[in-house]
Amino acid sequence: MDFELSKNQQELRARATEAAKPWRAHVDEWDRADEAPYGEVAAAMAAAGLCGLTMPAKYGGAELTVVDYVVVVEALIKTSQSWIVAEPTFGSTGPGPAIVLRAEHEATREKFLPDIVSGHKACAIALTEPEHGSDLTALTTSATPDGDNYLINGSKRFITGSPVNELYATFVRFDDEPGHRGIGAVVVEKGTPGLRLERGAHFSGTRGLPHGEVHFDNCLIPSENVVRGPGHFADLMMAFNMERIHNATLSLALAEAAFEDAVSYTSGRQAYGKPIIEFQSAYHSLVEMRMAIDAHRLLTYRAASSSVDGRFPNAKDSTFAKLSGCTMLPTVTHEAMVLCGGDGTTLDYAAQRLHRDAMAALVAGGSPPVLKNVLATQIFPEHRFRQ
Repeated sequence: MDFELSKNQQELRARATEAAKPWRAHVDEWDRADEAPYGEVAAAMAAAGLCGLTMPAKYGGAELTVVDYVVVVEALIKTSQSWIVAEPTFGSTGPGPAIVLRAEHEATREKFLPDIVSGHKACAIALTEPEHGSDLTALTTSATPDGDNYLINGSKRFITGSPVNELYATFVRFDDEPGHRGIGAVVVEKGTPGLRLERGAHFSGTRGLPHGEVHFDNCLIPSENVVRGPGHFADLMMAFNMERIHNATLSLALAEAAFEDAVSYTSGRQAYGKPIIEFQSAYHSLVEMRMAIDAHRLLTYRAASSSVDGRFPNAKDSTFAKLSGCTMLPTVTHEAMVLCGGDGTTLDYAAQRLHRDAMAALVAGGSPPVLKNVLATQIFPEHRFRQ
């Protein structure tokens, strides 16, 4: 078992680090304004060759491994201390593109994937609804046949990428079929009549990251925009293993950034004639932070390594990694903020921003109770658990 990065992975990490460096100086500004130049960031990541990393070469992808993806995303987020800088990589490789890659017909893949993989167009995943969050099989957004086309009606919320993304891989219900059997997915393009994209709520964390609501009012889409019809819910959900890997990596990167800031602060701050890092309470906290981060790193890379021969990462391993990360990160960022004392609570220091971002990571892509429900069914398949 080799725990070292290959030479190519080290080069990838260095390239991602260099691509992220120019944006670090702008992150606090984005946080305060709750706005960021996403288009500029996306263009820079595409120019650096950091889009479509795991996608097939026939659509313009680099055909790298999921471990390579983790290496890149960790470097982007750790260096910039921002979710935003890795969003173009996610939008060209994550669950949205992965769902399109599962399209039933090659015409659908050929229509969308080249633009997605190149970073020219970003593909958001539109799943969560105003009345249905974790209860995914109860969604009500509908796809109704209309000749050779489909009419899409309904609403989605908390959609990362709205209103800036050009494509929305949308989970819909076909033919009023109840439960998971009626669920499939379609792609709705920005500019489609009846599609309304709105800026959503202002969050305490991940400020500047575009997210909002998506409303469909008799949106007419051609049949080639249907990725999968009803009856493929489980297959479509496999694409979310990539989102959980991404979220686990995000937690790893932000925790590393918080740890480095805490070490820097406690090394430079003097009390009673010595650096405060030399007080036992401080260095014990740092040791515990380091141990938690390293343990999570192992789970994240194990999950990423489970993807072989182009398959999605293992569902259980990906869920464990996401759960580990989203529960580890708030603890680490809280400790970092405490170690920075009063300074850690001011807007002049990164500690408070990293902690606010950690609270967003706690629920993004699945809250801990929901993840534990999923894991229980995977670990103990012989039992039936009430959700």
